Amino acid sequence: MAKDDSSDGWLLLSTLQHFAYCPTQAALIRDGVWLDNHLTVTGDAVHERVDTGGTDHRRGVRAHHRVELASHRLRIHGIADTIEEARDGSLTPVEHKLGRGAGDLFPATVQVVAQALCLEEMTGRESTLGAIFVVKERRRVPVVVADHRERVEQLIVSAHHDLRLPPSSPTYSARLCRSCSVINSCQPRGVEWR
Repeated sequence: MAKDDSSDGWLLLSTLQHFAYCPTQAALIRDGVWLDNHLTVTGDAVHERVDTGGTDHRRGVRAHHRVELASHRLRIHGIADTIEEARDGSLTPVEHKLGRGAGDLFPATVQVVAQALCLEEMTGRESTLGAIFVVKERRRVPVVVADHRERVEQLIVSAHHDLRLPPSSPTYSARLCRSCSVINSCQPRGVEWR
C-alpha cells in the first residue's frame, strides 16, 4: 500500500476511494495504519495481472496497465489499473474490483471518475466514460463521468479538508465495518456502540 502524501497537499486516487467508503478508514490509512484481511489479500491477487504494467490488445482496444495519473488542479495522483485506448483515441479508465465491497460501487466510481479527471487534464480531451470490472461477477459496469463529476469534485475538496484533521470519532455501521481491514484499529474489540 502506497503511503498517502496528503501532508504536501496531494491525495492518492486510492485514498479517495477509501474516503468515499469511510472517512475514518481513509484517515487511518493516511496515518500508516494498514492491516490485511481476507478481502484485501484476495483483492491483491485480483490485481496481479494489471499491476505488472505493460500493454495488450483486446477486441480492437489497446489496454495500458498500471498507468500513472495526476491532476495539478485537484492535487490528486495515483495509478490506474487500466486505461483503454479505443481506435478513435478515446481513453477509458477501468478499475478492477474483487466484488461490490459493502454492496455499493460508489467508492470505486469515485476512483474511476477521479482517474478520468486526471486523464482530461493530462490529455486536454474530455473523458466521458469509465468502467468498473467486478471480478467475482465477471461483469463490467459502465460509469458515465458526467453523472458523477460534480459530486466527485466536491468529495475531493472534502477529502483535502477533512484529511488534514485528526480522524473523527468513528460511527459503527454493520454494513461497512464488518468488511473493513482496519476495524480493529478503528474500533478495538470490547468497545460498546450505542
